[in-house]
Amino acid sequence: MSNSLLRRLDLNLLVILRTVLETRNVTAAAERLHMSQPAVSRSIARLREVFQDPLFVKGARGVIATPRAEALSASVASLVADIDALVDFPGFDPQSTKRIFRVATTDYGAIAVMPDLVAAVAREAPLAKIEVVPFSAEMFRRLTAGDVDLALYSDEPVPSGLLTKRLFQEKYVSLLRTGHPLQSSMKPGRLSLQQFVAYPHILVSIFGGATGDVDAALAVHGLERRVAVVLPYFATAALLAAKTDLILTLPERASRQLADAHELVAMSPPVEVEGFGYQMVWHDRTDRDASCGWLRDKLSEPFSEALRSR
Repeated sequence: MSNSLLRRLDLNLLVILRTVLETRNVTAAAERLHMSQPAVSRSIARLREVFQDPLFVKGARGVIATPRAEALSASVASLVADIDALVDFPGFDPQSTKRIFRVATTDYGAIAVMPDLVAAVAREAPLAKIEVVPFSAEMFRRLTAGDVDLALYSDEPVPSGLLTKRLFQEKYVSLLRTGHPLQSSMKPGRLSLQQFVAYPHILVSIFGGATGDVDAALAVHGLERRVAVVLPYFATAALLAAKTDLILTLPERASRQLADAHELVAMSPPVEVEGFGYQMVWHDRTDRDASCGWLRDKLSEPFSEALRSR
């Protein structure tokens, strides 16, 4: 077949050819295809030109396929079925999917967000798998490259090509070990500024740095705290606070989980520490992907319900 003729072969012509081969009747084929009989006849004329063969001749009860048409029958049926499967991509079925979802997050996101997501996936997509990818400076590049499906991130700006959805607004809570010397002198749920800076602190710094939001809040009052430990892990910081007299200030959602696990006493910081928004981030290339959309819905559901209940 010449290239010029191949370019003229509309895929719809193959559908018509398959239908006429199945029905052996132009009128019946037209009815099945919801076309007029003359339109089907014109299509057969185009097919004859492409294949350089009559393809069909008149018979007593319809048409009779030529040997060339008979030889094409199996290939055309298979090809049209493959095209149908290609175009009519099956919808996403959580119950049967074995998809691996990759989510980038710090251990804050793993503590505050992932438990609800993992529970939803285990319940609704029991054969799926979640891989938590370490949060790093490469996260945005990995989203763009398709190595990561979704990332959990603060409400900082993101590069172009990335989409976001806000999950919640976060505030800070301070934690002391049960039996801490300051516990008995706490006024309802809060320490004084002087008490707060009298003891050393733990600082969680994801990307390094010797100060954080608490230090900025104290600076407004002309105060400084002594940071005794700096580390990038929220869960480890809570473990250290449970074993020492160090004071730990963390985002509230992580604090709830960690306080119960380590018998820590939660209190409001004595200064107004600026909170932050938390969001999920994904690349535009997966915005219309049914499986990734389902994952985003499952992740955001608990926070959407909390907003509606306010």
